Amino acid sequence: MGRRLKKLTKLKSPWVLGAVASIGAGVTPLVVPGDWPLVWRALIAAVVAALAGASGSYFGVVLTRAESAAAAVGALHVALDPLNPPQLHRPQGPAGGERSVFELLAPQSCPTPFWGRRAERDWWWAWCQEEELSGLLVVDGPGGCGKTRLALRAAQEAAADGWVTGWLREGKAADLVAAAAAAAGRRVLALVDNADTRTDLASLLEALAHYQGPALLRVVLITRHGVELGQALQAHLPERHALLVRNAPLMSLLPLGETSDLIRWYGEAVRAFASAWGTPPPPVSDTNAPVREGQTMAELLAQAMVTVLRRASPTGSPAPLDEVAGVLFEHEARWWRGTAALDRWALAPVSDPLLARVMTGLALFAPADEPSAVGVLRRVPELADAPAERVTNLVRWAHALYPPTAGAGLRIGPNLLADWFITTSLTRTEGDRHFARQLLNDPTDEQAARILTLLARAGEHHPPARLLFEQLLGGDPVRLAHHAVYAALTTATNRGELDQTTATALATADLDPDTTTRLLRLTPAYALPRCVLALARHHVRHTRATGTPPELGDALTDLVVALNRVGEHREELQAAREALDLFRGLADGDPVHRAGLNRALSNLSVALDGVGEYREEVRVAREALALCRELADDDPVHRPVLGRSLIRFAVALARVGQHREQVEVVREAVGLCRELVDGDPAHRPDLARAMTDLAIALDAVGEHREQVRVAREAVELCRWVADDNPAHRPALAQALIHLAAALERVNDPHEQLGAAREAVDLCRELVADNPAHRFDLAEALVRLAGALDGVGERREQVRVAREAVGLCRKLAADNSTPRPALARSLDHLSVALHRAGEHREMLQVAREAVDLCRELVAGNPAHRPALARSLGNVSVALHRVGDPREQVRVAREAVDLYRELADDDPTHRPALARALLDLSAALERAGEHREQIQVTREVVDLYRELAARDPDLFQQPYVDNRAALRRLLPQQDITFDL
Repeated sequence: MGRRLKKLTKLKSPWVLGAVASIGAGVTPLVVPGDWPLVWRALIAAVVAALAGASGSYFGVVLTRAESAAAAVGALHVALDPLNPPQLHRPQGPAGGERSVFELLAPQSCPTPFWGRRAERDWWWAWCQEEELSGLLVVDGPGGCGKTRLALRAAQEAAADGWVTGWLREGKAADLVAAAAAAAGRRVLALVDNADTRTDLASLLEALAHYQGPALLRVVLITRHGVELGQALQAHLPERHALLVRNAPLMSLLPLGETSDLIRWYGEAVRAFASAWGTPPPPVSDTNAPVREGQTMAELLAQAMVTVLRRASPTGSPAPLDEVAGVLFEHEARWWRGTAALDRWALAPVSDPLLARVMTGLALFAPADEPSAVGVLRRVPELADAPAERVTNLVRWAHALYPPTAGAGLRIGPNLLADWFITTSLTRTEGDRHFARQLLNDPTDEQAARILTLLARAGEHHPPARLLFEQLLGGDPVRLAHHAVYAALTTATNRGELDQTTATALATADLDPDTTTRLLRLTPAYALPRCVLALARHHVRHTRATGTPPELGDALTDLVVALNRVGEHREELQAAREALDLFRGLADGDPVHRAGLNRALSNLSVALDGVGEYREEVRVAREALALCRELADDDPVHRPVLGRSLIRFAVALARVGQHREQVEVVREAVGLCRELVDGDPAHRPDLARAMTDLAIALDAVGEHREQVRVAREAVELCRWVADDNPAHRPALAQALIHLAAALERVNDPHEQLGAAREAVDLCRELVADNPAHRFDLAEALVRLAGALDGVGERREQVRVAREAVGLCRKLAADNSTPRPALARSLDHLSVALHRAGEHREMLQVAREAVDLCRELVAGNPAHRPALARSLGNVSVALHRVGDPREQVRVAREAVDLYRELADDDPTHRPALARALLDLSAALERAGEHREQIQVTREVVDLYRELAARDPDLFQQPYVDNRAALRRLLPQQDITFDL
């Protein structure tokens, strides 16, 4: 490129252009006859000279454009590192010494074939070509699944088609966009690896948000968790930049291949590595290998490399990641030792621990240049006062072994393994931990941002990294809190632990009001609920000291919501009562505060629900609804709040068993929310919640067909709002739980199983971030146990039911509110044990459920249906263990209880029919045939009435029980029929 540009510059010289014009003028005497009149010869000469001058000018313009285009391409290459950096001469150890194992594991130089991913590459290529799509693509997937290698392969294919490609250098985003704007007609593809640890993403998105250049510019962010990276960026960027990330397509990669593929690829990798290593390959099997389903490509390749290094045939199971990484770094350390002993570096004497610390510091800090790298090594205790020449030589030695590329500083190997090395080097021994304290002391903001994000990522596979995260943050929590929040948001599998760690640091930090407010704006409550709670407590403290009463009321309101989010219901109730008292006084003095009073009433009703004070909850929710109706009548802007107030009141009514009024209230809420959504789709979350609550209410009154229809609509709505905003994922989980319940009512076990499994999976993810969602997980497990019963999966049914009971026991031990859920889980476990033939344990569990339900009924008669169900389970268990007299007694109690319930609410009539059936069977075993006939007649009468109303559900039970009655009375005529 440089030589071509130099040639173009020479051609554009004024001397060259003048020569072109002179030659053109000299042509005239050669082409015009000498005997033509002088005037004609002069005219022709002038025209030719002018044309020659124009030609020279045109030639100059063409050269200028070519020079500009070449300069633009050159500017692009200044912002981009090459896909495959030039092969530098890597220093080798003495003859016969070690070599780098990680060079063979690097995506740019791995000798194995590129396996699979054809569909992903085709999609990538289509995205590159389609100008209407977003110019930003996010590629994510588990650590080691092959994201970087796929990106490299796709970019190489693009380069072969004429694209300008490369890895975006740190801090060069603006230069890239400016160069693309000047490169008309060019197609540019820039890759950003480890996007979560980059400190220049904000400037990149700023530049892309304004890009309107003529070149087709495509940028790819490569990260482990694309959705989470988007959430982190949205919390820290202006809205227009957040939308750029939010609207970017996401390509999510999963571990590749089935077990047979992994076995084949493992064998190919062993042979490829052995060939590159210059050693005979150890024998490998075509049918067995140390692989497992779901293994990432980095793990497979690392295992294959270990097999080559050990020169031994592998066993049938993969070695743990710690063991594999240890073997690889042991070999790498020998290479370090050999190369450091070379005279060219003037490092001797140098110890293995010091070399490891040098590599640890440079890999962790990723300094951009040599002076910065020297500054990092000054943090190493052994080098703090070392001569400048020695420290510089160590930097140059390390950079010679691992040339910094892609704007990422020194990179030893795949992240999965490099993260292990960094974590282990800083946590294994007391000496290592002392080194960590020295290394991590007082970093710059940019260094801290990168390190915290890297440690957050490392903690997903290497838990000790979380201790380093805590140590770094604890050194200066006020200054580093916003970096810790960002880092926690970029991860997924250990976000809950990082939330707790960061919240602990924030709780004891001396935050001023401005810092507290800024952090509250940056921290999404659904993702980091404990951090928000810690900040909300600081906010209340500041407001008590300097704020006005209305400001304190608002701060208390925020604290109440934060406490509810993490399940701190006792403190929540205390704060809610204080907020209510404050707003009552404010509203008495000025009606403008009635809206605040309404919020305080609503929050108090929620807090009362959390501690099981249901009677007071109904009273407070009713007062809130009445006030909200007044507000909405005065100003329609309060209608969305009225919808939420109706939903809240419906929940309170359900707690005390007032299901008819519950249905009326929630139907009103649904109608209002539909009107609001018609005017503004932003109200869909409220409609989704109202639909879920309507499904619950319909279940309580026995309207199961409508319940299923409503529950399906609720799930569909919740999917939409959760896709749009992950804060609504808990609502989706609840909608799925209640869809599973609805499907159980209409005997659709297969769809029920799908909904219940999805609910459990989603709740597990939510619990990983916030243990307050354990109650939802327990409910989901109960529904899954019921679904497994319907499809006959007995072993899994028992396992899931036991997990549900264990979880509910833990919840009930901390708080009496989950005791009804414990009773339900015990019921489902007793059913599962019955199906599995474990009748003695079934009886024990069912009796525990009865005892618990009696306590619940004593406090709230709304729990009578649960007691009746538990009595029915005890009756079944007594039959299985052969105690017919006790069974009759228990079955009669269950029937009596169901009669009371059915008298008050006809929706309990199907349950009464089932209880009568159970009593009939018990009477038969006890030899009470006269009463058995009487009870069976009542069963047939009941099912006849039910079948007339819903033949799909009750026709077959009616036919079966009528036939049973015929067998009991063979000589009597049974005249009734449908």
